Amino acid sequence: MNLADKINLAVAITGGCSAAISLFVAIVTYQMVKANRETVAVMKAQLDASTRPYIQVTPVVRAMSTMLMLSIKNAGGSSAKNLRLSLDKDFYFNAHPDEDDNLRKYTTFVHPIQSLSPQAEMVFYLGVGHNIFRDSERCPQQFTVQAEYEYQDNRVVESTTIDLQPFRKSAKPVDPIVEQLENISGHLSEIRSAVSRSDA
Repeated sequence: MNLADKINLAVAITGGCSAAISLFVAIVTYQMVKANRETVAVMKAQLDASTRPYIQVTPVVRAMSTMLMLSIKNAGGSSAKNLRLSLDKDFYFNAHPDEDDNLRKYTTFVHPIQSLSPQAEMVFYLGVGHNIFRDSERCPQQFTVQAEYEYQDNRVVESTTIDLQPFRKSAKPVDPIVEQLENISGHLSEIRSAVSRSDA
């Protein structure tokens, strides 16, 4: 092998190594770009999840009573636009026979709400426990609330099943501070009565 062949061979080997290194760099760069895109997509999904509206529908018991209520709250970080709420069954407040007391026909469940702000909450009285559980025809123990709403360019449809059965025969929630205030109020009434009798 003469000198020219050796030089050509060295140039070919160098060119091949250079091409292999370039290919390796291109593959590594592509993988980095792909990983960055995936990271950006995950970050965008996390940002969307932390800032989007969430319509939360829950049954609650009013403190110091057996009054059951239905709470509908936007627990998310942005407004729910064009919110449409609907019930799958008729539910009459406190088992009243009047159609005006049918929750399903309340304005909120018939007409769309243009915007429900973050942390905004609507509360609807369902009735006192013993009335609700005595008439399951007018007060179904299970019903579904559907919420349809929009945010940014997304449309969401969610259904929440409300089950009132766990509240049957449950004790009313007691707030210790309110309980103490009621005791103080009772003692003040006794003192007022005693003072009134002594003045007479």
